[in-house]
Order: sequence, then structure tokens, then C-alpha cells
Amino acid sequence: MYQGNVLSVLASRNDIAKHLAEKLGKLHEDGKIQIFYRRKNDYIRSILSTSEYPEKILSAAEIISLSSRSFLYIGESLSWMDGELALLSTASGINTTVITTRSEDDIRKMFKGTSIENSQISQEPDDEERVMDDLGVVYVDKSFVVKGVGVVVTGFSLTNLKVHDKLVLLPSMKETEIKSIQVLDEDQEAVGVGVRIGLALRNVKEEEVKDSYLMVKPGTKVTKELNGKMELFPWSQFTEGQLHFVAFGVSIVGKIDKERHDRILLTNPIPIPRRLIVLNVNVKQGKPRVLGYFIPI
Repeated sequence: MYQGNVLSVLASRNDIAKHLAEKLGKLHEDGKIQIFYRRKNDYIRSILSTSEYPEKILSAAEIISLSSRSFLYIGESLSWMDGELALLSTASGINTTVITTRSEDDIRKMFKGTSIENSQISQEPDDEERVMDDLGVVYVDKSFVVKGVGVVVTGFSLTNLKVHDKLVLLPSMKETEIKSIQVLDEDQEAVGVGVRIGLALRNVKEEEVKDSYLMVKPGTKVTKELNGKMELFPWSQFTEGQLHFVAFGVSIVGKIDKERHDRILLTNPIPIPRRLIVLNVNVKQGKPRVLGYFIPI
């Protein structure tokens, strides 16, 4: 059974992020999210980078929130983007390795107060080939119809799956069943955590999955209201109104409750994550779009 890990590579320049990702895997899917693979026996490493940063912060936040480990490139010449990506790494709570030719002392001094201060520092990206944790969800990025097969979704298995498993689509809450599983164009009876997958689904129509972003197993609690602890960065500019909350590779619009700052209200349901990255995409250029993070309790 295939199992694996999802890694992400962040840099202020797209060409550098892609170059580093190519050291970890071979490019298989090239779009706003670039997906690189490397397979070793039943272990598959998936590496994500984005061509949309710095224009869009959402893609960078989505790929790091989908990962179990991230690599952040810091060059000799620094800009506001390096600071913003350091805040994004801190907000994600993901284990981050800094890739740089700078000295460790320089990095720890420049990024004091962020998680980068205590991160591993290296000149090259590496992977220990461990399997990522089971998060209990399936991330969905595409849905379409294949003649003779039916409705198919692609994404990542962030939980163990097998043929005939029941799943619930979000946001529709429609229950479906896995008819077949494909990994690297090969049919599988089951798949472990951390693998790029294609799932053919039963008992569902194309229009019922086109807006889907996650699937969960029946009985999993999902909610639009989360109570917890909000951590806002002192460098960020907070304004009331719509914000983006990111977890499991998904960005959902919502807001902080005006009367209770320990509660957030989302427009779509989500399983309860370990934490959510909080973004304000409407701040002026040069100001950090990463406000902080929210830890549900």
C-alpha cells in the first residue's frame, strides 16, 4: 500500500522555489500549484510550490497548511516577502527548515520572534522519508467526469482509505462511496496517508462535487463556528471584516466574532483542525498579509 509525505517549498522568487523543489522530486503537474513527485518502493514524496506568490498569499498558505514539513529559502538580499513568509511559517505551526547560505546567527537574529529563530538551517533541502500524520480528511482540488468511470476527484489522502469506504463531501454534506482508487495511474485497493490520489465515486453527480474542497469519514464533526485562542502578530495590521482562515490546504472566508474574540465564524464547514492560518489579503502591499493563527479548543 502506498503511503507518503507532503512537503512544501516557499521562496520570494518562483524560480528559486521551483529549483529547490526539483531537488526533491520530478515535476508532474504544472499550474498555480506545482506538484513534484519522488517514489521509492511504496513511499511517495509529494512536493508543492506555487507560481502565484507574492501576488497571492492564499496559494502559499494553502500549500504549507497541506504539508507536514516546509522549506523556506532565505537569500542574501532580503525583502518584505521574506518577512511575510517567515510569519506564514510561524502561523502554520509546520516544521520548517530554512535553506540559506547565510550563517545561523544571521538567520536567528534577523527572524527573532518568529518560529524561524529556532528552525533547522541547511544549505540543501532533504527528506527523512517519514509518513505524515493521519489528519482524518481527504483534500480535493479537482473534480470531473470520466466516460465509463463516472465522477472522479483528485487530491491528497490525509487519512487511510480503501475501496468501498464511505465519505462525506464538504460543503454539500453529500455522502458518497469510493468506487476505485488510483495512484500514479495504477489501480489500488487501499492507500495510506500523504499520497496524491484519484478517486472514482459512487452515488454522486458532477454538480454535487464541483464545489467540494474536502471529504471526511461519516461521523466526523464539522462546523462553521470554532472556539479557541487567537494569536495575532504584533507586526500585522488587524482590521475588522472578512478574513481568510486556512487549514488542510483549504482557504475559507470568515470573521472574528465581534463580541467574542475567542470565536471565529466561517462561511463553510470544516473539520476541527489543529490550527488555522489567519490572513487579511486586502492590506497594502508591503504590509504582512499574515495576521496570525487560531488554535481551536
